[in-house]
Amino acid sequence: MRDLRRAERIAEEIRQEPYILFRYDCVWKPIEFKRRCRAVGIPARVVLCIGRVRAKWFGHWLTILVIHGWGEVEGKRIEVSRPLGTSGIWGMVPVNVKPVVGIWI
Repeated sequence: MRDLRRAERIAEEIRQEPYILFRYDCVWKPIEFKRRCRAVGIPARVVLCIGRVRAKWFGHWLTILVIHGWGEVEGKRIEVSRPLGTSGIWGMVPVNVKPVVGIWI
């Protein structure tokens, strides 16, 4: 439980860092999360997936497939791409991404 609290603090730091598509986004931020957790002795892993999410496209809500990633500590999903509850491109909220297929690294 102590590791989880420390990991949440690390995640919040990363969430507050700027989101830069293709450079520091929902794939690279979880990798950075894992690196920072491991540096302080917290066993963490990254889950990368192709997932479904609702997105607003030209005024209409659609379900689309996206590539997304998050961190995991003690089996708990920890989103790091954006501040919790905020939406990204096309109104997508990261926590709402439902994995279709994923890999753990």
